[in-house]
Amino acid sequence: MKMEMLSRKISDIVKEDMRLSLFFSGERIDFCCNGFRQLDEVLEEKGEDKEQFSRRLSLFMADLDKKGDRETYFEDMDNVELINLIVNQHHKFTRDVLEELDTYVPMILRAHFDEDPELLLMINRLYGNLRTELLEHLIKEERILFPAMKSGDAEEAKNTIASTEDEHDAAGDILKELRSTTRDFLIPSWSCNTFAAAYHHLEALEQDLFRHIFLENSVLFPRFSQ
Repeated sequence: MKMEMLSRKISDIVKEDMRLSLFFSGERIDFCCNGFRQLDEVLEEKGEDKEQFSRRLSLFMADLDKKGDRETYFEDMDNVELINLIVNQHHKFTRDVLEELDTYVPMILRAHFDEDPELLLMINRLYGNLRTELLEHLIKEERILFPAMKSGDAEEAKNTIASTEDEHDAAGDILKELRSTTRDFLIPSWSCNTFAAAYHHLEALEQDLFRHIFLENSVLFPRFSQ
């Protein structure tokens, strides 16, 4: 990877191939809610060595080139196609994984409370907040924002985008707190298979939400806010 790539916006880099979202997630670099930031500024803030980072990204991109299966180029989709993909893929995934977590989170709270009450109560509290935030958010997108976009009501869409982005930020903040609380979803030595499943589903939810939010903030919304 050429060093001048570091001066680009993170969202512009990921837009070229969504598989790069996996790299940035692994590097703990926010490519969705803060994708508008330049990569070199974020690296300086994190105290990262830019040359070493550049080498890691180059190796990752070279590996993608070998695999060849580039993800759908989302900017080539029209608004209806992109919205349908978001609803049918990401909204569905969110609801499905929340349904699983509705079983796992209360179960591990009851089973392992005495092992680490502070941890279990915090996970339960953060998950409850995230669940409420997401279920309300999905409904508002499907009943208000997306119909306005599909019908070409740009004014209504623009009026709703700002509050939608605020909700993205709120969900992102909860996810960051969950990752910090769980020490990057590190499974405790005393945990059981259900505990591991809960952490797996929470991390899968995080990864999918990052991609979901990226598609909206960086690809779909700019079409209406310009």
